[in-house]
Amino acid sequence: MASDLHFHVHVAAPTLEVGTPPVPRGFPAVASPVSSTLIAGDHDAVLVDTPWSHEHMAALIDWVDSFDRNLTAVYITHGHGDHWFGTPALLEHHPNAKVYATADVSAYIARQHKHRGSMWESRFPGQICQGQINPEPVPDGGISLEGNALQVVELGHTDTDDTTGLWVPSIRLLVAGDSVYNHCHQYLNEAAHGGLESWYRALDIIQALDPVYVVAGHKDVAQPDDGGAVERTRKYLQTFEQLTREEGQTREEFFDEMIRLFPGYANPKALWRSIVSAVA
Repeated sequence: MASDLHFHVHVAAPTLEVGTPPVPRGFPAVASPVSSTLIAGDHDAVLVDTPWSHEHMAALIDWVDSFDRNLTAVYITHGHGDHWFGTPALLEHHPNAKVYATADVSAYIARQHKHRGSMWESRFPGQICQGQINPEPVPDGGISLEGNALQVVELGHTDTDDTTGLWVPSIRLLVAGDSVYNHCHQYLNEAAHGGLESWYRALDIIQALDPVYVVAGHKDVAQPDDGGAVERTRKYLQTFEQLTREEGQTREEFFDEMIRLFPGYANPKALWRSIVSAVA
């Protein structure tokens, strides 16, 4: 008989970047807050995504251990390093946990590892966890947790290529990775050449599951993990897309309008970089 499952969310705090040009209106240049989700049964647990810095991982390991569960698996939703760089540190404390990802995500992880110096360590010197991971393919029936199947949902391009979510049907939970953001400015640097259309399709896939709970890959720690985050993500994308079509506005005016329309959203730096990528 399958155990009842519960989930818990840990959010790694934003981290200040080194040597990054300032963001308009005095906002700090930081990395977005990153969520990790522990899906727990009576005795075992599965973790989805890990953060990336030594400080983040010390806090996450203590948090995982506080639930007194046997960690059997770690699932990585996509290849961006801020969602997996810390996994080797976690495995030092939980060596029997298996690491899973899709084949496409595993290939992305290998590329990200190769370029971590230029892409990450230059902005966060001395902070990035080291070590490589080689995820296993997810079993055909999904990741098993005390009689419950945790199922991979292929989502395609969202804020990067080959993203996925992990669906827990028994509690109608989708751990969405970066396909969903929750009260946090979205990373749209990779949105050219049909990226937004693909992201809208991913959101359609998620909504068709009719989830009760959705954990966003980047979120404000104070926000609930509810299904409404999916539609809020869509609204943000649609608004950004609409503003890119407006003629005669400066990047700063674009930025100010998004800040006005989405007040209090975390990490305006991500918005500014998205605008620089989208507007000549």
